[in-house]
Amino acid sequence: MLMIDLLTALRSHLNLRIRNGELTERNLAKRIGLSQAHMHNVLKGARILTAEVADLLMLELNISISDLVSDEAITPKRRPPGNDHRLTIVAQVDRVVGRPATSR
Repeated sequence: MLMIDLLTALRSHLNLRIRNGELTERNLAKRIGLSQAHMHNVLKGARILTAEVADLLMLELNISISDLVSDEAITPKRRPPGNDHRLTIVAQVDRVVGRPATSR
């Protein structure tokens, strides 16, 4: 799984919680220090959901990676050729927690 997949899953998760009435764009924006207009554009895909904003949202709402994706999605079946510079989520987590890289 690539970082873009995680960001897309987070955007979908937030939109679902807004549709279900758990959150509002305005409240969500206020909680992380953005304008409502900026939050609206991020949620609709008109603006990029940056890693920094994603971190703020996940921390504020206590969302973990496992809340966003299944175990099968986290473990890649194979890496796309020519994209070695792109780290999978698992590789990023391994790097952060200091686990040795494994062949997945």
